[in-house]
Amino acid sequence: MSAPLNLCQKTFLLTYESNNLRATQGDEATLARTLNSYLTDFLGSPKIQAAMEGKWSLAWGPAVFEHQPGAQSYADNVMYVAASPDKSVYVVAIAGTNMSSDYDKTEDLSVNTTKLWIDAFPSLKPYGVPSGINPWPAISTGTALGVNALLGMKDPTTQKSLLDFLRSLSGTSQKTLIFGGHSLGGALAPTLALALFNPSGGPLSKGSWGNVYVLPVAGPTPGNAGFAQFFQSVFPPVSMNLSETYYAWNQNIWNSIDAVPHAWVVEMLKEIPTLYPAIWDGGQVPQQLTNQVDGAVLLSVTGGALPGAYTQLPNIEVPCFFNPFIPVHDYDSFMTQVGFQHVIAYELFFGIYTLVSESTRSAFHKTFERQLLPFQKVTARPASLAAAAG
Repeated sequence: MSAPLNLCQKTFLLTYESNNLRATQGDEATLARTLNSYLTDFLGSPKIQAAMEGKWSLAWGPAVFEHQPGAQSYADNVMYVAASPDKSVYVVAIAGTNMSSDYDKTEDLSVNTTKLWIDAFPSLKPYGVPSGINPWPAISTGTALGVNALLGMKDPTTQKSLLDFLRSLSGTSQKTLIFGGHSLGGALAPTLALALFNPSGGPLSKGSWGNVYVLPVAGPTPGNAGFAQFFQSVFPPVSMNLSETYYAWNQNIWNSIDAVPHAWVVEMLKEIPTLYPAIWDGGQVPQQLTNQVDGAVLLSVTGGALPGAYTQLPNIEVPCFFNPFIPVHDYDSFMTQVGFQHVIAYELFFGIYTLVSESTRSAFHKTFERQLLPFQKVTARPASLAAAAG
């Protein structure tokens, strides 16, 4: 039997399993019930209980948001809260991009326009920004859409929002709260945590909890330099004091050859075609990939024109290995390598590969077979994007 997971690994496993619904259709209530049943069984498995050092339970949710609810719809955003066996730790698990969902792609791709922090979350007003943050924090419109969807979610049974639930907990001075997510969830988790625990008028206070941490993994960049500075001031990097220094809090943990967290910093986007050793058919980078990267750069430049360029959150870059069984020679093989680096590589890195359910892994693969990059529909449209840039 393998050793129990550390808290960072436990958190990642919980957040990873929030992606189980990716290829499943149904209305919000049906999908929430489906995920509830699945997670209850998953957390009750003897193998998972051994790894998690006891039986974790569902404390809130799961809740599902659909932009256009209906029986044929896919989950656009998913979130739930898991509690440790002794109720001393609560993990807010936020799903990543559902490639079956067109609205999720909107959340990923709406980076050519931004929202100032002070206007991003109407349901939380009034609130502000601490002094000394420069420039004014701003986030992508897509990130704002996603966080507002999360704020509006209700537990299907209690009809409590996440904020209602967190306010209802007692004895929080002795408890740890963790927000986590992979991919799109890696952008939404830090933004949601900062919105709720904003020291300038946010609804919750870190001082009321023993610890509040964030574990963003493989997240694209959600905002400008002011946002990164603001986040770090409220959630400074915290070490777990383990020999593996990459297990840590409040920093985006990302695979150095995963294309997704290269978005949306301009110079990092430009690196994407050269991430892997490739022998290209025809001797040059596929035009489709070039067009996508050029389009993504234009989106980023447009979005960063007024509030300042997209800037990475505090982060830990982890060197990972190229999968030699996926030789890169054309667009499709490049995308297959991207899929491996964005999914399986993290399972291996976090040491949860043998614990991830086959249904969740299958859900990832079914959707990644269709489209792999977060900017998969981006193509270079110089005239329209240049016009948008003004």
